[in-house]
Amino acid sequence: MNVLVADDEERVCALICALIDWDALDLHLVGTAYDGIQALQLIKETQPDLVITDIRMPGLDGLQLISQAKELQPQLQFIIISGHKQFDYAQSAIKFGVGEYLLKPIKKAELNQTLQRMRESFDKHMQERTLQQQVKEDKAYVKRAGFAGFLEHGQDQLLAPWYVPSSLMQIGVVGIQGSSREPVAKLLQKKLEEFIIQEIPEKTIEVTLYPQDGDIYFLLQYTNDHKAVLEALRVGLVNVLKTQSQIFQDILCTLALGIPVSELASLGNSYLSAKQALSKRLVLGHEVWYQADQLEDDTCTSYLNDIASSFEQCCAQAETDATTFCKPLFSRFEMDGATVHIIQETLIRSHAQALDFLRTQLQAELDDHEVVFDHHQCNTLEELKHHYCIAMQDLLTGYQRIRDTSVSKPIRLALEYLEHHYQDEMISLEAVSGHVQLNSSYFSALFKKRVGMGFAEYVLDLRIQEAKRLLVETNLTVAKIAVMVGYHDPKHFAKLFRKVCQIKPNEYRKLYG
Repeated sequence: MNVLVADDEERVCALICALIDWDALDLHLVGTAYDGIQALQLIKETQPDLVITDIRMPGLDGLQLISQAKELQPQLQFIIISGHKQFDYAQSAIKFGVGEYLLKPIKKAELNQTLQRMRESFDKHMQERTLQQQVKEDKAYVKRAGFAGFLEHGQDQLLAPWYVPSSLMQIGVVGIQGSSREPVAKLLQKKLEEFIIQEIPEKTIEVTLYPQDGDIYFLLQYTNDHKAVLEALRVGLVNVLKTQSQIFQDILCTLALGIPVSELASLGNSYLSAKQALSKRLVLGHEVWYQADQLEDDTCTSYLNDIASSFEQCCAQAETDATTFCKPLFSRFEMDGATVHIIQETLIRSHAQALDFLRTQLQAELDDHEVVFDHHQCNTLEELKHHYCIAMQDLLTGYQRIRDTSVSKPIRLALEYLEHHYQDEMISLEAVSGHVQLNSSYFSALFKKRVGMGFAEYVLDLRIQEAKRLLVETNLTVAKIAVMVGYHDPKHFAKLFRKVCQIKPNEYRKLYG
């Protein structure tokens, strides 16, 4: 507990300081003053918890000091010191909330007993303040959690405990664009909260902030009486955002406000209109603010159905040029006079829709670089369209690659199997197609297309190549070699060898052995 001592007599100040049992009472002296003006200045500078002051001082008397100090620190406590002649004068200090006074001459026991009461009162007050602050923080946490649930799931009833029928509610969003959106959003949220605490008067506008997906959403609650405060808040927020954009040079921040609503059930309209207003930055610019005047039509089902059909057709026809459906789509936007929000939502949702289709079709994950459509990095509508075309083309290319890989896999497994089993005389097309879990006729056609020769021809080639090696590198008999490469009938082997190599096995050995 910090203490300031003020008396126009320096020796009285020294006496008071000497009589106080500082350590036992856990008190700390922050200064002494010898007139009212000096005392008030020290109060401003040191912000003590308790002031011990004489009732009569030059510059400002005790009552004037108390009055002006209370305006600076309403919770500041005072002990006043007076002589018997000033007792009636000292009683008027009660009007200012002073509950303790001492008569001169000051006695040590009485002074420390009074300070002990003040210390206990201070501790009790601090405990109450801590509890109140904890309750306030807990309420803010629960409200923020409710706001998060509303943003993620549209459950407006999560905010019902804070709904006041006579108030207006409004959703706003700080749209952040740049390479480090999410960490910047957390830092920026703290800056905005600091501004709100310092600049917005209590009991005027309630602001709840929540970062989501690299942007910052906020819920405003106010009455018509505080619209001037709302305007000041808007101007202040824009200034804070401009300052932060200068600090984080690769970041652009834009403020958008949805329509104000008086019913909790209509809060979703404010949220959607805020997002619609934010999309205007793609054509009108960033680092300013946009206010939604009304809720626009948000239907893009027709566009999404057409894109889905075109995209699936491209996949079926092994088409990897996304411009075949992007250009007609953009032309249709222009012809229909589609709003920038409709265009943005259509492109974002159609990319997600195409990605879901591919994952269902392929039963496999695409590489990260093939699924990215980071629309948050697009500063203009033209950039958004350009990156959309690239993203959709990447999806088509990825689909063809994975489909080709998935088709090639059974052939690769078949070749690996044949490498270890070609010498088995009972090897057959049916056995190998069963091993790779494909229909035999489909496997036969696929094998020839991928390998460049039929199944039987490939097995024969494997056997003859191994037979040539054994004829050159070993002294094994032709009959033994025939068995080792899958032919139990040496005559049949010799006949096949001569047909393929235009020479008998023994003659091949003489020539190359």
